Amino acid sequence: MKTVKEIEGKKLVQLIKEVVRVKQTVVERPVEYNTMITSTTIAKQIGIEEIGDEAQEVLLLVALNTKNKINAIHKVFSGSLNSSMAHPREIFRSALLNNAARILIYHNHPSGDTEPSIEDYELTDRFFAAGELLGIEVLDHIIVAGNDAISFRENTL
Repeated sequence: MKTVKEIEGKKLVQLIKEVVRVKQTVVERPVEYNTMITSTTIAKQIGIEEIGDEAQEVLLLVALNTKNKINAIHKVFSGSLNSSMAHPREIFRSALLNNAARILIYHNHPSGDTEPSIEDYELTDRFFAAGELLGIEVLDHIIVAGNDAISFRENTL
């Protein structure tokens, strides 16, 4: 017969397992981007195809391997019509879970205007700083608006 301490210990271990478990829902679908991400043009096109027609702000992560091939694409966060309260921890949690060597970060502007806001600049700085700290290179932050996109790497950094 088990003692109370043994039963409590077993329950505690199960509780700890539940607390530290990170759930990742994977939706299998073919990724049509079998080629390496070799240019900003290709990177922009991915964002346009994935979130260009969203009616609310969406933050998208594309996790890349060491050869710049796509490991995963995640819609990390959805916001309101004109704002998204994304935090680097959500981005990098997905990046770490998908063994990303590098990442591309996207968000859309449903207004149709790709002009970055002050908050966009601040968030981009946070993404790059967090990536440097974690050893996951942020290749770019791209703003998508309909069929148009701008790259922070090309236009603002």
